[in-house]
Amino acid sequence: MAVLYSGGADSTCAAILKLKEFDKVHLITYNRFGLFHVGNATTNAKKLKDKFGQNKFIHITIDLNKLFREVSYAEYIRNFKKHGFFLLSTCGLCKLAMHIRTLIYCLDNDIKHVCDGANKNAIYFPAQMPEVIREIKKMYAFYGIIYTTPIFNFDELKRTDWIDKLGVDDTTKKQNHSGPTSEALLFEYNLFSSDNIKGTKIDRQMQPRCFQFILFNIFLHWYYLPTYGFLKYKKTTVCFYKEKIEYFKNLIDSYLTQKEESRLFKFTV
Repeated sequence: MAVLYSGGADSTCAAILKLKEFDKVHLITYNRFGLFHVGNATTNAKKLKDKFGQNKFIHITIDLNKLFREVSYAEYIRNFKKHGFFLLSTCGLCKLAMHIRTLIYCLDNDIKHVCDGANKNAIYFPAQMPEVIREIKKMYAFYGIIYTTPIFNFDELKRTDWIDKLGVDDTTKKQNHSGPTSEALLFEYNLFSSDNIKGTKIDRQMQPRCFQFILFNIFLHWYYLPTYGFLKYKKTTVCFYKEKIEYFKNLIDSYLTQKEESRLFKFTV
């Protein structure tokens, strides 16, 4: 079992839930230019090992720089002409690169199950949008791998975040929270000192930080959503990522037959 692992509450919670199904869980953390304090992910990885057993988890960090650039800039002129400012969807492109690299890791290590901490409370991020998740599931399934989102329907506590402070009307936010939260589950396991951690200094010290999401949020909240609305954004996003996935499926197919001689291989080393 492999988990796309940031070290935050959601991916840590997902790892615990999957531990009930699998004897060993691979925690995969990614590093690239633009991410800061990637080493923070070891904080909760160590807690998981101490709590459930050192042999239950394998935690590795993989460099993503080359693959992220290829995901972002492949067929750039064509994509710019067709999708325009959607090329600023940095957060979605980063997560797609992580999924592609995880798929390769699974193929190389004969792992048949993958999950992450995708959650319904952040569906304006492409990789946490149900329609995009469906396409990612298809990508994994094509290669015999099952991708799941075990905490997708978990709730989050209502908080005041930077979007609220800027006065942006975020129509995708959920207002009613009555179900389980990842923080509450981790508090029950005594991995967290509180069931309200997200957004605090403690939260920032347990996972990498990235400030490129600012560019994505400017594009989304100050341009696309006010101009076209969420339904148009969702439809265009799905189209954009389906095309990206199809492009990389061809590279993955070549990787499976050519390995070190393939074009994709050079983006993974």
